[in-house]
Amino acid sequence: MKTINCGELSFELRESNRRRTVEITIEPDGQLILGTPPKVPLDKLEKIINQRRFWIYSKLLQKETIKQPPSEPQTYLPGQGFYYLGRSYRLKLVDTAQIPLRLYQGRFELLRQHQQLGRELFINWYRSRIKQHLESIAPPIASRIGKQPKSIQIRELGNRWGSCNSKHDIYFHWRVAMLPHKMIEYVVIHEMVHLVQPLHNQDFWDKVERILPDWEERKEWLAKNGAVFTL
Repeated sequence: MKTINCGELSFELRESNRRRTVEITIEPDGQLILGTPPKVPLDKLEKIINQRRFWIYSKLLQKETIKQPPSEPQTYLPGQGFYYLGRSYRLKLVDTAQIPLRLYQGRFELLRQHQQLGRELFINWYRSRIKQHLESIAPPIASRIGKQPKSIQIRELGNRWGSCNSKHDIYFHWRVAMLPHKMIEYVVIHEMVHLVQPLHNQDFWDKVERILPDWEERKEWLAKNGAVFTL
């Protein structure tokens, strides 16, 4: 793994022949990534880093700030938008329904009497839907990787989209259900490659690229936009 230091900031350097510009991204754990075309002069990289230093520190400060859950339950109001598979659906409160929450005719319908339980109901809904979705797309990916996960489970994972343990259980955050399909595909491939390469080394990223040639673009999009997809 190549690194570059600029003052007190340390970056993992990732060069790619497909890249035409220099891009700085920050992992959920605060790791700094510098994506570049091959053989960009060091002084040019340092100049770019210095130009974006304020932005970098601002983002790192946000990473260190843990959002506490609200002291009062959130009120789920008519017209609020909630994402599912990348699309935002408006909320409608209904007075009668056989189930407390459903996606019906382009809207989420929430039983009015359960309005204060909106977050819990949405999380449970996302959990069930994304588990079915992941279990349907995982087998062909596993065939390409050459390894099947022991299990696929949906959890609350904090600021991580997914994780893979040494026993080959793969965990996904319920928030994955909110993402566009292309981002879900990236998250699944990322975690399933960990079945054969647990480290984020060059071999890992080479394996990801063989399955998903545009993984860098997807990864950067998720780093920039992922915070939108939450309750």
